[in-house]
Amino acid sequence: MKHRTILQRFNIFLTAIVVGLTGVVLSTGTASVHADSSQEELEDRLSEIADEMDRLDDKISDLEDDIDKEEEYQNSIDEQIETTEEYIRTLAELISEYNSQIEDLEAEIAEREEDIAATEDKIAAEEEEIDYNIDLYSQRLRALYVSQNDSIASILLGSSDFFDMLMRIELITRVAEYNNNLIQTLLDLKESYENDKAELEGKIADLEASIAELDDKKAEVEERKAEWEEELEGLEELYSESKAQIKALEAQQASYEANKDQLEKEQAEIEEEIERIIRENARSEYIGDLELGTFLWPCPGYYTITSGYGSRWGSMHYGIDISGSGIMGADITAANSGYVLTVYNGCTHNYGKSSSCGCGGGFGNYCIIDHGGGYVTLYAHATKITVSEGDYVNTGDVIGTVGSTGYSTGAHLHFEIRVDGERLDPESFNLIKY
Repeated sequence: MKHRTILQRFNIFLTAIVVGLTGVVLSTGTASVHADSSQEELEDRLSEIADEMDRLDDKISDLEDDIDKEEEYQNSIDEQIETTEEYIRTLAELISEYNSQIEDLEAEIAEREEDIAATEDKIAAEEEEIDYNIDLYSQRLRALYVSQNDSIASILLGSSDFFDMLMRIELITRVAEYNNNLIQTLLDLKESYENDKAELEGKIADLEASIAELDDKKAEVEERKAEWEEELEGLEELYSESKAQIKALEAQQASYEANKDQLEKEQAEIEEEIERIIRENARSEYIGDLELGTFLWPCPGYYTITSGYGSRWGSMHYGIDISGSGIMGADITAANSGYVLTVYNGCTHNYGKSSSCGCGGGFGNYCIIDHGGGYVTLYAHATKITVSEGDYVNTGDVIGTVGSTGYSTGAHLHFEIRVDGERLDPESFNLIKY
């Protein structure tokens, strides 16, 4: 089934997520982001559901197609639908977990951006103060330059005594040192703030990279979720078809039981005629172009067997009935190369019915192809057979269209394989589907 392939791809994808998330550790001062226990629980649950879906898939494929099995088949599909819905819900929770992580990271970025803004304001204020003091100091330097040593000499010569001169020298020295220290302090502060700003910008870059990584992972999960929702639609359609098939089988059973004697008489008569035609016209040498025992599936695109070979409603069903939504008018193709032994196109009752119209011994419009070596195939209930008696057909050639002629409650193809006159289960052969 389609979901098996999707499941295998998703298991590979899920493994990649687990490996990737274990390496995502974001250090932003006091904050760290890890794949938490909630996320791990979701991933474990996905793995468990995947195993359950594999089991259900195998169960569905093993069921036969009488009414009892069809009901079990329907129940299995119903269970598969529930499991698929659980899988989708778990994917949605995982997406929510990614969204939560992204929101945390975005909140962390917002905090860091506020820190950067505050730091930039402090830097701007300090730069103004630095510029002001540098300008003030420059003015002093220019004044000293203009006065050269006269200013200092005047200050010193204006001293009243030697002690006063020493005090004035100390004052000049301290003013110069103060100016130098002030400038150096402001420059150190500016450098520190710029380093802080660079560090914060680096943290923001790391956080944004982590958000991008989580966004990618979330996008992958959302893509898988969309695929599984499509698969769920297919399962629900299959479930509806199964319910309709149960009704059709129940109607067919009631019809068969109500007309059993007449139907068995018709079948006996047509079988006697078919055996005569094969006995008189079949070729002894095998002429098929496929390996002995191999046949091409006779209704491409439709693979549902609504009634298998074997006991059915107290009698024997000697072929398989192939059906599916929209099968009316679909191509019937030759299962192997050979010569057309007989064609019947006399039935105009191309619709579902509750009793046999008597056409073609219940087969409606049908044909038989001889592949030689005792191998013969029969195709029944056609809207029309488009080949003629004596025609040579190649494997895969269109020989008619699916209908509901003869004893048929709905559109389907009845397909038989006969070997040396014995009708065998077609599913026991190698049937190539394409």
